[in-house]
Amino acid sequence: MKKLTIAALAMSMMTGTAFAEPLSLMLNWKAGGDHAPLYYAQQEGWFTEAGVDLEIIQGNGSGAAATALSVGQVDMAIVDMPTALQFKGEGSDIVGVFVAYNDSANGIYWKKSSGIETVADLAGRKLGAPASDAARQFWGPIAKAINVDPDSVEWVNIQPTAKVAALQSGAIEATTHMYSVHFVYEDVFGDDLGFALLRDNGLNPYGLTYFANAGAIANKHDTIKSMVQVTQRAFAFCLETPEPCSQALSSAVSMKAEDAARELEYASLVIPGQGNTLPVGAFSAERVAADYALVSEAFEITAFDPNSAFTNEFIDEGISYPTP
Repeated sequence: MKKLTIAALAMSMMTGTAFAEPLSLMLNWKAGGDHAPLYYAQQEGWFTEAGVDLEIIQGNGSGAAATALSVGQVDMAIVDMPTALQFKGEGSDIVGVFVAYNDSANGIYWKKSSGIETVADLAGRKLGAPASDAARQFWGPIAKAINVDPDSVEWVNIQPTAKVAALQSGAIEATTHMYSVHFVYEDVFGDDLGFALLRDNGLNPYGLTYFANAGAIANKHDTIKSMVQVTQRAFAFCLETPEPCSQALSSAVSMKAEDAARELEYASLVIPGQGNTLPVGAFSAERVAADYALVSEAFEITAFDPNSAFTNEFIDEGISYPTP
């Protein structure tokens, strides 16, 4: 009887985790402010409580994340929407399930002392970014939006962590980066910093988006649904109560607490989206269609129905963004 009692107790203690299904998620980049909700939910046990054993894998650009997702290396990945649509048009069977950045967070950074006053002055300059950088891959539409000949710039390959140093040294004259790290450039360059947020310069596709492999959706449908709804809950919480979320990010990835807080602060400016009234993480079919039109014009892709690129079936429509 004693053995049975101990066994029963052990089973009851394991109930919260024993039936959590493994689910892998590759980030678009190294962990940053926009990932704070994930780490907070993981810290608080929300994923486990929902039956999700979430593995968060550090990324190295949207292109790398989309590649890993396409070949089934991971179940889910965070990918910049234009990059994901390009991959889908090249045959990748992936589906968007959650919008993280309702506004594009891509920006262009330069030093005013280099003679660049506006984005129009980028013509003839050296821009630096990794080959897999989302903005670099989408340079054609970006250049068109800012009225610069896309072939008039020279791209220089640099490491993901070398953008600020390369700009500071003069090895490059401009670079692209997510708005969540805007404060880093402000701290380094001060009044010499030149900057343009693409959202404010005529180009505002969806930004970072959670995509799932079609095979994972078929085999782990309920787990992905639980993951998405926990993520919705976490995003809503962190937008309203950022401090514990940035602390969770800081603890999880050994980031300075101040940097984690500032990254989340800046990411929060593009997460909800200007004028967006949809539930947290939900897609607008009209916006996806517009993004598809941009991508299909910029790249040689096989035509597909843009409605096949996303689903709102996992979204809890009762979870809303906090009122500003």
